[in-house]
Amino acid sequence: MEYEQIIFEPLDKIATITLNRPKRLNAWTWQMGAELWDALMKVEEDPNLRVTIITGAGRGFCAGADLSGGATTFDGSNLPREEQEQRARRQGSAIKRYFSLMKPVIVAINGPTVGVGVTFILPFDIRIASESARIGIVFNRRGVIPEIACPWILPRIIGISRAAELMYTGRILNAQESLEYGLVSRVVPDDKLMDTAREIADEILLSAPVSVSLTKRMLYQFLTETDVDKAEMINHQYFGWTGLQPDAREGVISFLQKRRPKWKLKVPGDLPKFFPLE
Repeated sequence: MEYEQIIFEPLDKIATITLNRPKRLNAWTWQMGAELWDALMKVEEDPNLRVTIITGAGRGFCAGADLSGGATTFDGSNLPREEQEQRARRQGSAIKRYFSLMKPVIVAINGPTVGVGVTFILPFDIRIASESARIGIVFNRRGVIPEIACPWILPRIIGISRAAELMYTGRILNAQESLEYGLVSRVVPDDKLMDTAREIADEILLSAPVSVSLTKRMLYQFLTETDVDKAEMINHQYFGWTGLQPDAREGVISFLQKRRPKWKLKVPGDLPKFFPLE
């Protein structure tokens, strides 16, 4: 796929995806969503890429849905029939697709982001913000409701009371408020945002690729697992398998020798044959 609304830049095991409609404050379109997913799949399929950073071009991250369609923006009537059918099939599946990703995604929020600009990043792993970031879940103010299972995942991130307040009111939070609410894990100066994102990515690179993928799988699988015995069984089965792999030996030896580890196992390709455990 050729990209028109994003920029995809793989470099040194880290892929950067930039939402690229700066004149529209990177307003979300179905094409942008398709291009973003295609780029994420490229990362998933490349064993030499281990972490993705998503950010926005220009002065903001994402202005939410592109409202240029006017009053029909949200009813789908202005979409080609094929796209309407694909949209209907995708309903309810987006968050599971995000959770199925095997490699970590860091979101670097470089300015205002509202609506779908917020909900599409909630299922990703780490969110950091620049000081100029402004974050709002404004759907109710537009006469619609939050999507991508936002009413399910947001309370799990920030608690139900805060989630209710943000969704009901549609209030815009500044960067510090977003940190206090737990929407992001760090706030940094604007000119340090991408450096910080890459520093986090570099820290992830110190960990074993397969170990990170299995841990990520458990994090999101266990969000909906109500049987703690089953969760522990899955946890122990993965742990037992990793303990027998060459990366477990390399992790200990590199620590004792005080050097950077040289991981042998890659993703995809070297996950256990029984992955994923259900």
